[in-house]
Amino acid sequence: YAGKIIGTVKTKGLRSPANVLVYLSGAPAVSVDLSKARFLMDQRNLSFIPHILPVLVGAEIQFPNNDQVKHNVFSLSRTKKFNLGSYGPGEGKTVLFGKPGVVQLRCDAHAEMGAYIIVMKNPYFAVTGPGGKFEIPGAKYLDQHGIQGIKGLAPGKYFIKTWHEKLKSKKQSVVVPE
Repeated sequence: YAGKIIGTVKTKGLRSPANVLVYLSGAPAVSVDLSKARFLMDQRNLSFIPHILPVLVGAEIQFPNNDQVKHNVFSLSRTKKFNLGSYGPGEGKTVLFGKPGVVQLRCDAHAEMGAYIIVMKNPYFAVTGPGGKFEIPGAKYLDQHGIQGIKGLAPGKYFIKTWHEKLKSKKQSVVVPE
């Protein structure tokens, strides 16, 4: 398979169409070797980086504290509840994400800190950049995180959906030609 979907998300009510998750709805689940995958939710300048981190089911995410202060990363989300406790600069913790869904992150010490981990069943997703552009599957994203062996999309009709914490989800059909 060599198909891919390239597009641009346009938003109303946001300054920038960045940080919108675009994904295939109903695409088949894909078994992926995550043994060499590296996922990171950094803590720097009193922020989680990145703001939205999509990962595959079974991914382990590292939570390093690269800030100058202590942090406490936690989630009360149904998909994954956890509390890493307080830990200081230079320290890190790891969490396994075993089922699909949205995980909202917070920090007890800094109420302004928030981010999202979106746990996906397949690798057919992308997060938009500042101009709203995306590409599925995101070869750059997969390479950056050490995920190998993902083929392009098989020809066929798919539904593409969006997710953003402040916007209503949109759905559109799309065809990947032979």
